[in-house]
Amino acid sequence: MNRNEEYDALLRELENTPKALETAVEKALKREKALRNRRLIVRPAASLVACFLGFILLVNVFPPFARACGSVPVLRELAKAVCWSPSLSAAVENEYVQPIGKSQTVNGITATIEYVIVDQKQVNIFFTLEGDYKNLTGEMLELYPEQKCSRSVNNFMEPPGSLLRYTLNYVDEDVPGSFTMTFSVTTYKEMDLEERPPEQSWEDEMLQPNEVREPEILAEFSFDLEFDPDFTAKGEIIPVNTSFDLDGQTLTVTEAEVYPTHTRVKIRGAEENTAWLKGVKFYMENEKGQIFEPISNGVSAIGDSDSPAMLSFHLESPYFAESKHLTLHITQVEWLDKELDRVRVDLNRGYMDRKIEGVRVFSADHREGGWLLSLEVKRIKENHSFSVFSSTYYDAQGNEYHMDSQASSSGETPEYFREELPLKGYHEDAVWLVPLYSHRTDCSPSVTVPIK
Repeated sequence: MNRNEEYDALLRELENTPKALETAVEKALKREKALRNRRLIVRPAASLVACFLGFILLVNVFPPFARACGSVPVLRELAKAVCWSPSLSAAVENEYVQPIGKSQTVNGITATIEYVIVDQKQVNIFFTLEGDYKNLTGEMLELYPEQKCSRSVNNFMEPPGSLLRYTLNYVDEDVPGSFTMTFSVTTYKEMDLEERPPEQSWEDEMLQPNEVREPEILAEFSFDLEFDPDFTAKGEIIPVNTSFDLDGQTLTVTEAEVYPTHTRVKIRGAEENTAWLKGVKFYMENEKGQIFEPISNGVSAIGDSDSPAMLSFHLESPYFAESKHLTLHITQVEWLDKELDRVRVDLNRGYMDRKIEGVRVFSADHREGGWLLSLEVKRIKENHSFSVFSSTYYDAQGNEYHMDSQASSSGETPEYFREELPLKGYHEDAVWLVPLYSHRTDCSPSVTVPIK
């Protein structure tokens, strides 16, 4: 179904439009005429931009409209896409979307780049895959010319026609004006019954070597994308340079970067500090009382390449809120003592030689496949678990090993959870783990930092 067919289908669905919506499409078309001189990536798609965005607003505001959109596949997926992220939802509501509409068909599979949401530091690419398979996955994409950015995918084993997403985050460089993206498409099949391993305990299963089964590549696609400079230039850097002392350490909020898709707050620890800054719990508030929470679906922080410290922390964006004033509220800080580079665990005795706040060894079970180390960890909020140690660990000789998985489960009480660390093929009596933090400091009252 192309864009014109989707539009016609939507109009048929809305024959019984509520009175408040009777002129919505007409108004959207009039607005579109006023925007015709605005340069967009693909001219054929530009004629439906205003209607498309108007539909999204109506989906969020009017339940009858949302129900009507439910039978139009792309619009239904688009409505879902703008709901999981407050920042992207606000971007869509403010017509901050570039429709693409580029399609290719290879080996019976059709890939369509539907639209992008882009600013100076982030690119969100939304696309669909269609084909006669139970599930389709877009594998990690390659970019030409090569880009210095982190890449994440949100598209594993989805039914054909689902709205999928690639996200690119740039740190030291800005989003370029264009690039070529290339990716392959695969499908994943359940193991045949005769291929399934014999039943075993979950402990032994966690210690089994992972058999990597490369999925068959069904098709490969390459798309040239060009971004409107009006979008890639969007962003505001706000100097802050406010310092405060906490738990014997000095921290400085150096600046805030506000983009349409997210906000970055940079916090640097003083060189004389005895602990690295590893995390913060905080939120931003404007003069209207609107709260902007940390990013929960995407990159939440960026670390220092020369130390274990984290330097940049991400929140939802106040870009479209027209805020005159912004204040940062810090409620908790997570530290890693600089001298605490590794923790030795005596696996026979179940003993850690150095303390990590809220963590103790629950059990260490030596099995044929290696050691299964179980930790009891105090929760920092209800139904929330997190990693205590890195996936890297060492033996007494300093040889490096890597965990290919970790797991968490319920503890004996709701205040605790279990972190299960499978040390596959490891049979030494002691192991050296790399901690991700050592302790936390609660801020009561919260530390407030004026941003602007």
